[in-house]
Amino acid sequence: MGQAMKIAVNKTALAFVLTAVALAVPSVSWFVVGSREVTTEALRSEEAPRRSAEVLAERLADRLGSRLETLREAESRRPFYHYQNLYHDPKGAYVGAAVIPSPLAHGPADPLVRAHFQIDAARRLTLPTLNDELPDTAGAAVEPAQRALQRELQTVAAACLEKLRSTQPSTSSTGTDETRTEVMSAAAYEQNLSASRLYAAIKSGKPGERPRMTKAGEVRVRVGPFRWHTIVMNETDTLVALREVRARDGMLAQGFVIDEDAMGELLRGAKFPTQFLPGPPSDATEAAVPIAPASWRVSVFAGHAMAVARNTGREAQESFRESFTKGVMGAAAVGLCVVALVWWTDRLARQRSQFAAAAAHELRTPLTGLRMYGDMLAEGLGDPAHTKDYARRIAGEVERLSRVVGNVLGFTRLERGALRVRPEPGDLAVIVRDCVTRQQPALEAAGARVETILASDLPLVCLDRDAVAEILQNLLDNAEKYTRAAANRTIRVTLARDGDSVTLAVADHGPGVSAAVRRRLFRPFARGSDADSPAGLGLGLALVQALARAHDAKVGCDDAPGGGVVFTVKFPIQAAPAS
Repeated sequence: MGQAMKIAVNKTALAFVLTAVALAVPSVSWFVVGSREVTTEALRSEEAPRRSAEVLAERLADRLGSRLETLREAESRRPFYHYQNLYHDPKGAYVGAAVIPSPLAHGPADPLVRAHFQIDAARRLTLPTLNDELPDTAGAAVEPAQRALQRELQTVAAACLEKLRSTQPSTSSTGTDETRTEVMSAAAYEQNLSASRLYAAIKSGKPGERPRMTKAGEVRVRVGPFRWHTIVMNETDTLVALREVRARDGMLAQGFVIDEDAMGELLRGAKFPTQFLPGPPSDATEAAVPIAPASWRVSVFAGHAMAVARNTGREAQESFRESFTKGVMGAAAVGLCVVALVWWTDRLARQRSQFAAAAAHELRTPLTGLRMYGDMLAEGLGDPAHTKDYARRIAGEVERLSRVVGNVLGFTRLERGALRVRPEPGDLAVIVRDCVTRQQPALEAAGARVETILASDLPLVCLDRDAVAEILQNLLDNAEKYTRAAANRTIRVTLARDGDSVTLAVADHGPGVSAAVRRRLFRPFARGSDADSPAGLGLGLALVQALARAHDAKVGCDDAPGGGVVFTVKFPIQAAPAS
């Protein structure tokens, strides 16, 4: 039996190891591959808005650069005298003195330009929209705003001149100098210098007030290209374009200021929030606007989109881990069920093996007695005076053999679910008394003594006589077996009313039942854990419980007063069915 137990344990352990390996290999592979895929997908999802932001920044930077370059080239082609409020057009079709308002007198035509300005050698800044000599030329509605803008720009006049002095001459992408020379007659040049006074004289109709003009000669004016610069105006970095104009009377600085709100309008409607900011790019979501030598950039703010993508990736990872955990737990549960099934199968095999051995022993003992006493009677052996005793012993062994066969058949019906009872109203005391009377000779022959205490006037209960007799017979047989080594072998059978039930109790003075054994006492093949426990099939108490439940009765096991154990069966009191 020890070897069989060892083999069974080894089978269970082997099943556990194989199941663990069968679960671990695919689980680890699933986790490694799944984690890699989820992590890759999360990184890809997080990278998508970043990459989209990078592409968007490059595209917007190119668009702004192209727009600003177009503006710079157009303004570079503009004649230098357009930057004053009134000017004389040297290429006009008229002859003599003529002065007209500048195309810039009514403000910038391009929405990107906030204002045009000009700075003379004395650092005096003027706007083409204003005429300090003829204040009436500016509209009354716009003059206050233009005067405020003039004062604002005057604060950065020195900075603009410094930018021009510190910047090297510009060359185009083809490597040629973009500076050009404008040639005009001396008279035209002087008319531009004195445009305001000439305009006032012409308007007043007094030719004598006109400034004297040079009659001959020409003037060459060197006009440089516009170049982008960053200046600080009102504590804010501002993008301006500056160019240098040199003539015989000195240097002029001309420029125009980029309107930040207009630049923001160009960026409106982008997929992500964007800004036009000074300085070089600081990360991949920023791109430099090609407006050298100024350093400006388009910055795309994709942080929210990347945070959403990051959270989505985390949720995907958490979802995978949750699915993996549930899958592994489910697979582990199935694996444990398989191991438990192997263990249960081995346990049943051991129990059946033990049952077969116990059944053989239980059958062999009465058969041996039957053979011995039968041979003695057949051969006329032994004391003839004891013939009746031999016959009683044969009857006892037959009864014992009948109980063994009855328990086996009862357990077979129990396993098949075919255990049935036919309860009908009856007197439980009569059935108990008859059963004890029938069992008493065999019990006394085995050395046990039976006491019966049966209450009188007990109510009728619905019961199956044969089933109740089998219950009491198994309880008495169990008590006899476990009191063989006891000093007091008295078995007390009591029957009394207990509330709404009639309680049958069988008490003995044996070794009792431990708490560990009591939990499994009514299971098939359950037996005491002591090595010297009496032989048996381990089916009697299981049949007792099954038959009791068929009567809606409850079986209990408690310590008996004075030692031993008492088994109780509580039969409910029921009204007899109507006839």
